[in-house]
Order: sequence, then C-alpha cells, then structure tokens
Amino acid sequence: MKQIDLDVKSDAGIKNIDEDHNAIFSYIKKLQAIVNQPKNHEYAIVILENLLAFFLEHVIKEEQLLQQYLPAKLVEDHISLHQSELNYLDESIRTLKVKLSSDNIQTIAVRLNQEFKNHIYRYDKNIMQKLIELKRLR
Repeated sequence: MKQIDLDVKSDAGIKNIDEDHNAIFSYIKKLQAIVNQPKNHEYAIVILENLLAFFLEHVIKEEQLLQQYLPAKLVEDHISLHQSELNYLDESIRTLKVKLSSDNIQTIAVRLNQEFKNHIYRYDKNIMQKLIELKRLR
C-alpha cells in the first residue's frame, strides 16, 4: 500500500497528522493480510477496535488543529466526514462480531481503503493546503 504524503513537511502539526494517515493504512493492510488466514480471523476485530481508537485520537487532533485556523462551516463539514467514518468502523466491528468470515473482512478492508484514500487524498489534502496558507498569513 502506498505511503501517504501530503507534502507538508514544513509544518510539524500537519506532519503529525500526515503520519497518522500512514498509520491508518497500516491498520488496513494488517486487516487485508489476515483475510486468507482463517486461524487469525479473530484478530480482525482487534485490528478494527485498535483502528477505531487510533482514528478517534487522530480525529480529535485534526479537528482541534482545523478549528484554530479554518472557518467553522468548513470544519463542521470535515467533522461530519469523520463521524461517518467512525460510524462505519463501529458498524464493521459489529458485523464481524456477528459473522466473522473472509468475505466480511475483505469487504470491510476494501471499503476502508477506498474511504480513507478518498478522505485523505481529496478532503484532507485540500483542507491541509488551506490550513498551511492561513497559518502562513498569521
């Protein structure tokens, strides 16, 4: 899986957010790695629970950073996106607790990968560029 790089190395706060993005994909990669290992399927739930906890911490950091510099409406929209992803992670954990299967793990991993690529490459990249510009003006 390709490492994320929003080209923000000059800003420590944003660089930490960017490092978090790479960690998110690391969790997804772990999930994908156990799809064809039935003996390890129970770890899928643990991986998702750890991803959920990590993503929640990430969301708090990112939203606090955004609230310092960006217009409230833009931040609210981004918070809604985060909430949707948190809800999907919760739903995914519940799904695997009911039916732990290769198909379910694969479906969840593919959707998470798509969702986070879209989020990071589309939304975060744009919002982080705005953040960098506004921070430079201060």
